[in-house]
Amino acid sequence: MTTSIAPDEILVEVRLPVMPAGAGFAIEEFARRHGDFAIAAVTAVILREGRGCARARIATAGISSHSERLRAAEQVLEQHGLGEDAIAQAAEAAAEAVEPLSDRQGSAAYRRQLTQVLTERAVRRAAAA
Repeated sequence: MTTSIAPDEILVEVRLPVMPAGAGFAIEEFARRHGDFAIAAVTAVILREGRGCARARIATAGISSHSERLRAAEQVLEQHGLGEDAIAQAAEAAAEAVEPLSDRQGSAAYRRQLTQVLTERAVRRAAAA
């Protein structure tokens, strides 16, 4: 729950790309109580192309020691579209790709399962937006 910035350093700039027009996004998180830090969270940005997926960006929070992109899941969607089977395959790929933490909030297996469930939910919501 701390940054990696040293006491004598200061963050002076953050650059984020503009989300493409027409892209949908969703954030799904699981916490024990509303307002608590998330035990697991997944964010998805989906740019549709007809029934297909022109671009997918999926990232985690709270699952591993650091946030990370779920590139294998993104590739599944970009190659196979946004159908039920493709979304389920992407969620499975997401769960396989993470190296989850195990702590008093949840085991690694629990966080892996949350990764799969939250990825599926986030992708569905982002694709529908």
